[in-house]
Amino acid sequence: MKIKKNSAFTLIETMIALVISVIAVGAIYYSYLFFKSSYQVILDKAAMSDSGRVSLSVISKDLRNAGYKDINFSRAFDRKIEQTDNYNSTGADSLVIWYNTSPNERLRIRYFLKKYPTGSDMFLAREVVENPTNGPKLRYCERYSNQRNCEPQNIVSFVTDFQVVLKDINGNEITPVCADKVNVSNAAPSTPSCSTAGKENQDKVHTAEIYLTVRSPNPINKTQKKYRIVNADRDRILSADKYYRETFYISVYLRNIVKI
Repeated sequence: MKIKKNSAFTLIETMIALVISVIAVGAIYYSYLFFKSSYQVILDKAAMSDSGRVSLSVISKDLRNAGYKDINFSRAFDRKIEQTDNYNSTGADSLVIWYNTSPNERLRIRYFLKKYPTGSDMFLAREVVENPTNGPKLRYCERYSNQRNCEPQNIVSFVTDFQVVLKDINGNEITPVCADKVNVSNAAPSTPSCSTAGKENQDKVHTAEIYLTVRSPNPINKTQKKYRIVNADRDRILSADKYYRETFYISVYLRNIVKI
């Protein structure tokens, strides 16, 4: 009678195979987490770059229209462009642009940093007022007809700094550049009363430089880092954190204000 011999793994072989399997699964899981984290970092940086560049494109378009007056506009046209330091105590500037959209209509567009309802984070807001000195109406409302729940447009999220520098034809910074206060219901606070020199300086503006520092929506750095922001005449060191920041810059020639 022939006895059949059954082959099997020994206990040691089984344990070795189990250890190898655990190492392999761990390596695969670690790789998954690594590539997922790297992919998220790429997404966040791409989103920052896209939002920053798109916002500068919007701002530059408004700046090129600054001071445009329709030849048939009959009312006073003494407001073209304004800049305010430390607007709403945010440490950032505000930029106000005025121009005609028709013989009877004019826009006032204000860019400024606004805090979210909760927390200390801010976004770059774009507030648009139609006919600000003659029956003003805000855009971006839940109901435009009765100006219900009007809020400025969020064009860039998680903004750390926004600086505006207005320069003359020789490249010298001009300050102040302002106009008289205009009250608009539900709008952001208006520029205080302006001096005669501030009003006249509007016609001296040749170029506008914009500095915009954007923060990543999620922590990116593995360790806490301190960022130093040097935008125009502002120089400050931020508290250490794990967020990534990038500064975007444009210089725009104000074709409708410059007198040749």
